[in-house]
This record gives sequence, structure tokens and C-alpha cells, in this order.
Amino acid sequence: MVDFNQKIICLITDFGSKGQHYIASMKAVILSVNPNIRIIDLSHNIAPYSIIEASYVLKTTYKYFPEGTVFIVVVDPGVGSSREILVLKTQSNYYFIGPNNGIFSHIFTNSIAECRKIQNDLFFNKPISNTFHGRDIMAPIGAHLLSGIPLQEFGPAFDLTKLQEFKLTHDVDIKNQVIQCSIQYIDSFGNGTTNIQLVNNTIKDSRFIINEGQEINVKFKEKSYKGFFTSHFSSVPIKSLLFIVGSTGFLELSINQGNASKKLGFSVGDILTLRL
Repeated sequence: MVDFNQKIICLITDFGSKGQHYIASMKAVILSVNPNIRIIDLSHNIAPYSIIEASYVLKTTYKYFPEGTVFIVVVDPGVGSSREILVLKTQSNYYFIGPNNGIFSHIFTNSIAECRKIQNDLFFNKPISNTFHGRDIMAPIGAHLLSGIPLQEFGPAFDLTKLQEFKLTHDVDIKNQVIQCSIQYIDSFGNGTTNIQLVNNTIKDSRFIINEGQEINVKFKEKSYKGFFTSHFSSVPIKSLLFIVGSTGFLELSINQGNASKKLGFSVGDILTLRL
């Protein structure tokens, strides 16, 4: 019988394939607190230290999980420093646990219902390692949260104006038909996902429309390339550059049966200039 009330924790880390034992130890801590929790691996292949990539993966996937799911984010280049570890609850009843290093700044827009700075070591796994707060602080807090411990037990309220941010270039110049944007994710095919979100071919929060078949010139590192905006890959010849709205609603720069990232040389965080 399916348990529709089962509690879920999702893990996202940059540990990679060589870090499977770290992931297993986090799961062991969670299950030692509450063996009835279901643990899902959201991703452990985030590029090392990439706050941008972790933030993108979270904001485009969390809403598909049941309400009440807890997301533990261990992409933490500042581990062991004085940076805060936070537990957040959204108005839509999702929970996030992770470092205050900018990961959360692009996920939520005025939707945080409660935020606490995790300080109460009564709920920690001991001894606490200075290099593995994911196992010793974040994992047990997530398990205790889903075991019924209220947020206020974990620490004091956190001032949301002190939530760290990172800036991603996002500039839409309708008059001159120019867009400056950032690469926030690159998949295994080399498709580059920008931070330009489209709804029915219109850039979100603007009047900028990109029409099917429209030519787009992209400039990166003093080089220019030409592609076309299309709804599917096969509409352009193999090895041709194209722009497409990906499954997460963001504009992607791709090559039909090719690798756009390698061809143009862009990485996560790089800035592109698009001219229509």
C-alpha cells in the first residue's frame, strides 16, 4: 500500500561520484533519527562549489515534490567558517536547509514564511566535524524537523535582509533589441541554460517577444555566432546553433546534435549578449 503521508528529504550536493560514502553517511544520520523518512537524491553532480548551478536545480525542481518536503543543500565552500546555516519554510509549505551563501536568493520571491538560524546543538550529530556540516548539522536537523520538532526549537529567527545574494546579469533592452544574460546551468549535452525565462515566447516581466524562426546573434568573448529561435531541435540542420525554451521555461543555447558549451567555450556564470 502506498503511504501518501510519507515524509521526504531531498539531498543536493556537489560531492560527485567519489563522494558516495559522504552521501551514505548523511542518509545514515537521517535514518538513525527517523527510519521512516524517504530520502531522494536530487543531485550529487553539482559542479564543485557552484552556488549558481545548485540554485538553478533547486528552483526548477522543488515544486514538483509533495508539500512538506525538506531539501538539504550541501554546496558549501564556506564550511567551517562563520557563515550561518539556515532552515527556511516557504508559504507553500516546503522546507530548505543550507548555508547562507547565496543559494536561496534566486529561488524565492517574497515567499519565505519563516527562517531560523540553526544553533541548537541538542539536535546535532556529535562530534561535529568542521568540514562536514551536511552530515552533523543539516542532516539531523532535517530528520528532527520531519519528526515533529518545530522550527523555533532549532534557533533564533533570522533577519531575511541578511540573506546573502549573488548577482546574475539579466538585462533586457527592448528598444535596441539586446539581451544580456547569464549561463546558470550546462547539461551533459552541452546545452547552456540562461536566466532568461519565457512565457509564450515573451520574456517574463517584459514586453519582449521572440518569434519562432527569428534569427539571434550571440556574442561571447569577442566572437559572434548566429542561431535561430525554434521550438524543437530538428528544425535546424545538424551541428547548427539554435535557441530553444527548455523544459524549465528558460531560454537555452544549443547545437543540434552538438555541444554548444564546447563550441562557444562558455561556462556556468558566464555572460552572453544576444541581439535580435
